[in-house]
Amino acid sequence: MKKYSIFFALLIISATLISWGFKGHKTVASIADRHLTPEAKLAVKDLLGDESIQEVSTWADEARNQPEYKNTGNWHFINLPLGLSKSDFKDSVKNLKVENLYQAYNNVIAQIEDPNLPKTKKVVALKFIIHLIGDAHQPMHISRAEDKGGNTIQVQFMGKGTNLHSLWDSKLIDYQNLTVEQMAENDSVSNRQIRKWQRAKPMQWIYESYQISSQIYASAPTGSILGEEYYKANIGIVNQRMEMAGIRLAGVLNKLFKHGISYPKEN
Repeated sequence: MKKYSIFFALLIISATLISWGFKGHKTVASIADRHLTPEAKLAVKDLLGDESIQEVSTWADEARNQPEYKNTGNWHFINLPLGLSKSDFKDSVKNLKVENLYQAYNNVIAQIEDPNLPKTKKVVALKFIIHLIGDAHQPMHISRAEDKGGNTIQVQFMGKGTNLHSLWDSKLIDYQNLTVEQMAENDSVSNRQIRKWQRAKPMQWIYESYQISSQIYASAPTGSILGEEYYKANIGIVNQRMEMAGIRLAGVLNKLFKHGISYPKEN
């Protein structure tokens, strides 16, 4: 009985750390899929086989329970103090000594571009890229260390207890009562906006999230009772972050696979 209790406790802890939740990551991937070039679609198919980018979008969270990926937990977030200017934020991110989302993202991009890396490694790199771009756009994944990205800030939402991280991972999304397909179909940005979003670099993505998480902390301290007004004020931000993540994921994959995939030459 004790063994089972420990097992379920670990499941609960893992669930509180999953970014965007199931629906959010699937939505990001679904939006990206709508904006992939034919060349990118072929490359993704070559790497993932019968799996879609939607299906693998949550793999990086699930993989943390596997021995070979147990050290990837820090890849999903960045912890920094609030109040940094944009230049100080950039310097702080680049000088972080611990593994983090920004570093991990750059590493897996380099793996896809490495012509000497075998296909099996590139498959894993692609799965991380799909997931980490979603993470970069979830505001509470670029936040404070002392409250574990809002996980220890207890609030009420629609009369039920939750924490600030979980609220932004899934509770606001779930309250919309829309399917992944319905949320992805709401993607309606102009071509001009798509180009603008895709021109932004990863440092800009995470700085945007940092700015939003600073506002989230200020508007919902521990013990806050949040309801319809909070939902209406913030659901647009949630949806835009998912849409931006999907558009940017497509842009990254279109650029990475513009000329196909380079594999090691056979001897």
